[in-house]
Amino acid sequence: MTIDFDMSAMTLEQRATLTDYFTALDDMPTTTAAHTLAMPYKGRTPFLVPASTVAKQRPRFLDYPMIPTGTLTLIAGRAGVSKSTLSIYRAALATRGLLDGDWNGKPATVAISGIEDSQSMQRMRLEAAGADLERVRFLSMFDTSGDGNGTDTGVRIPDDLPALVDSLKSEGVRLWIIDPITSCMDGDSNKRDDVRRALDPLAALAADLDMAIVGILHFNKGGGYASDKISGSHAFRDVIRSLVLIAKDDDNGDCVATIDKSSYTTAQGMSYSYGLMSVDIEDDSGETFAVPKVTGFMKTERDVNEVINRNIQAANVEPAHAERGEVLEWLTDYLKDGPVAFKDIATAACAEGYSRRQLTNARERSDGRIITVPDPTYQGRGQKRLWTLADITATLARGGTERGSNHGSIQNPMIATSPNTSANTSALQAPARARETEQNTQDLGLFPEGEES
Repeated sequence: MTIDFDMSAMTLEQRATLTDYFTALDDMPTTTAAHTLAMPYKGRTPFLVPASTVAKQRPRFLDYPMIPTGTLTLIAGRAGVSKSTLSIYRAALATRGLLDGDWNGKPATVAISGIEDSQSMQRMRLEAAGADLERVRFLSMFDTSGDGNGTDTGVRIPDDLPALVDSLKSEGVRLWIIDPITSCMDGDSNKRDDVRRALDPLAALAADLDMAIVGILHFNKGGGYASDKISGSHAFRDVIRSLVLIAKDDDNGDCVATIDKSSYTTAQGMSYSYGLMSVDIEDDSGETFAVPKVTGFMKTERDVNEVINRNIQAANVEPAHAERGEVLEWLTDYLKDGPVAFKDIATAACAEGYSRRQLTNARERSDGRIITVPDPTYQGRGQKRLWTLADITATLARGGTERGSNHGSIQNPMIATSPNTSANTSALQAPARARETEQNTQDLGLFPEGEES
């Protein structure tokens, strides 16, 4: 049977299905085909596919049960909860063939379109995670002008997908991470039609190349059911076949990842916990820079909904014994010997029964007596700040000395050791070498994610 049929407006998946169908029709009796297919040659045309003609193939996984191939997966969470770090960790394992799934023992090639972080930063994170860098490609698009000069414009979905097919296929890319996916999408991410217009062709591309595509997405603020907090239209959840939610437990500092949607397995609701540790990576000039790395990835009974709502509840509950002004009085006394990192203040305050929220409120009610200043010894990414009393800062700026006898003389007038943390001075004087523990990654705020990471 020969039919002149225009498939240019169809997705890749629809084209493949229709092609298989027409092939099956050639083997059917003429009467069967005539009753099955009655279509005009122009315009929108219905077609019925006999189930018996559809090939059977089980879903395949690059990372079982989180990341199937041939479709889309979303990793979503609030900013700063390690969404990018987790995706890079799984990508690094894929390049070594270490993921549980159909490519276990078979190293896979990974493409990364990271919109908010530089390729240099992404390379260092991959190196910290132990990736085979020869199997990683940074994917973007160049717009070449008439004079031959190219501009990196980033990937635009769905406009650039036809141009990407040959490159992805020739490189044998098995995993493509888009971080964040909304930065690559045309249209309004809050409108269902715009989201479907971008993601349906992307899903068709994944199916056509039998690859896994992972998009990173942000949460909205507040409590409630975690998956309802995905930014943008609910069409995001409709199109994808796997959804992984992430939250950071404020109580112990670790992270929890929950499989909130799993169309191809019974793993919905399964959760994993992991910590973040700081790893020093040497750059090309010989200087070291601390980057985060996932550690201790394992199953857990906690889930993201529980973590998010407990965090919010804890943040909104203040200890009953604290009178107005009591926290401010304690904080003022604690800072009398000089600037201190907030994480050390919070640790000491917790022992006294005061919350981080109370500390922040106390500083806001101090009428400018308690301020924050940059840490002059910190050399990492971003900026670390210290809490201090304004009058001490003014005294030091005039060349004065530290008050109190807890610290003795110090070389840098803007740094003081926490009264309850004897090792703080050495940690501040050598920040790159001292960040050996998992907690430092989050407490210092070293790795903001454009998002996060």
